Amino acid sequence: MLAQIRYLLSTMPIAIAGLVVSSVAAGLAEAGVLAILAEAALLIAKHQSHIATSVGPVRLDASIGTLLAFGIGLAFARLALGVITSFIPAWISTSMQATLRSDLFDAFSRASWDVQSRDREGHFQELITNHINGATQAYQVAAQLITAFLTFFVLVISAVALSPFAALGIILVAGSLAAVLRPLGSLGQRRAAALSQGWLAYAGGVNEAVRLAEEAHVFGAEEHQRVRLDDFIASFRRPNLHVNWLATLVSSVYQGLIYLLLVVSLLILYAAAPANLGSLGVVVLMLVRSGSYGQTVQSAIQMLRQSQPYVDRLKAAERSYRESAAPVGAIPLERLKTLELRNVSFSYDRTAPALKHLNMEVTGGETIGVVGPSGAGKSTLVQILLGLRAPTSGDYLINGSSASEYTRESWRRAFAYVPQEPRLLHASVAENIRFFRDISAESVQRAAIDAGIHDDIISWSGGYDTIVGPRADAISGGQQQRICLARALAADPDVLILDEPTSALDPLAEQVIQNSLTRLRSNLTLFIVAHRMSTLEICERVLVIVDGEIEAFGSVADLLGADGYYRAALTASLTPEATLAKLASRE
Repeated sequence: MLAQIRYLLSTMPIAIAGLVVSSVAAGLAEAGVLAILAEAALLIAKHQSHIATSVGPVRLDASIGTLLAFGIGLAFARLALGVITSFIPAWISTSMQATLRSDLFDAFSRASWDVQSRDREGHFQELITNHINGATQAYQVAAQLITAFLTFFVLVISAVALSPFAALGIILVAGSLAAVLRPLGSLGQRRAAALSQGWLAYAGGVNEAVRLAEEAHVFGAEEHQRVRLDDFIASFRRPNLHVNWLATLVSSVYQGLIYLLLVVSLLILYAAAPANLGSLGVVVLMLVRSGSYGQTVQSAIQMLRQSQPYVDRLKAAERSYRESAAPVGAIPLERLKTLELRNVSFSYDRTAPALKHLNMEVTGGETIGVVGPSGAGKSTLVQILLGLRAPTSGDYLINGSSASEYTRESWRRAFAYVPQEPRLLHASVAENIRFFRDISAESVQRAAIDAGIHDDIISWSGGYDTIVGPRADAISGGQQQRICLARALAADPDVLILDEPTSALDPLAEQVIQNSLTRLRSNLTLFIVAHRMSTLEICERVLVIVDGEIEAFGSVADLLGADGYYRAALTASLTPEATLAKLASRE
């Protein structure tokens, strides 16, 4: 609770200062209105038109008309101040929501791929939506708590001026209820933590169901998906019930107890000072209003405690993202001359290495194929080459210097990537090729020509403005792959890494990609990860990875002349006649 208030003080000092001033002023105005109401009511009951008395340290000597006119002025002031004290928490809430979302996404976007890839499906989406909403509520309630507490405090001070016993009654009410309701607050916080975890699991299940909707239809798994989602919903139904019930229960219990304690306080006040009916009337009104603000304070405290798990989880996630950000190098990467792995190993869990003691050197402009059985470590190698993961041990060198020493901007210009599964934005073709980068229309078109997709694009009704992407008008898998290839080429990279670029394409689409790569290889250092052996025909050397280790690294002719995975895979992919012809052509 105090943490949220301290955070607001540090990030929005002017807003909080304005809230404090307006809340104190509103409390004073309200105390004045209550005092005038009590005294005016007493005058009317006695059929008197003039007052000459003391209310605490204040001496009143005026007609009832003057007194009520002054009361109307105070009431208008209280109304205006109420508008301000309601606007500032709303403004704080809106600003905090935007700030939290911006900060969380900023941290996520700067996090290492290693941390991003370990997030469960739907985890980040849930954090940046429902968890942000829960945390935002905490800060809004913290602002409302400041207003309610300061108004409550001003009424206590005003009551002290009238009667110390009044202040004692108010403090007794507030302190007693705080003690009684504290266990409910702790229970609400525990239930809110369980609800937070339940929302994360549910978000993951929903994202998974959407991603696998096609397969669910094909395999008739819709009912099982519904049951699975119902299980997720049931898992947080009870904590959700408890959280909502406790939030209401605190208010209801407070309201019931406040009347009991108010009656006891009035008995004490009457026994102590029964003669001063005017002051007693003011005290009664202040007790009632104090009870109302006390109820607001208690409800705010309960809501703050129930929002705390959302705040804690967001802070932990943001901290994890920021701590994982890779160090920023200082050397600009010029044209690539050499790329070298020296005794590089990598492990995801520090026990079973995915890559073991890799050693290789590539000269700029080479075309390198990468092959190996599934699970051999090819994807991990690609991520290391792209700088997405750092080796667990060993050195990754570019032009003789550690890859980590280069600036992020020059690295991203130098390295480009085409994934096995094309991923398009729901946007125009041109925007998909630019991919949020400052790239001219001429460079976009040049990249499309190099990728062999330009003629297709200009045949579409919208040309480069045609909307493509998930759920948009369908284009073929080969066209999507070539748009992604154009995206990779648009910034004129030095190194292009393609992960299974033709694995899902028909022979004609594969040939188009092959032709594009053949044209490009003289200007780029190419790494082509492939299962189709035909894709490797343009490669000068082929790296064979088996069980995370380099089994062989040489020309196609060298690999054909030796036993190993490459020769076995080639033999399996060809007819016997084609195999003999292939081997004969290499002799």
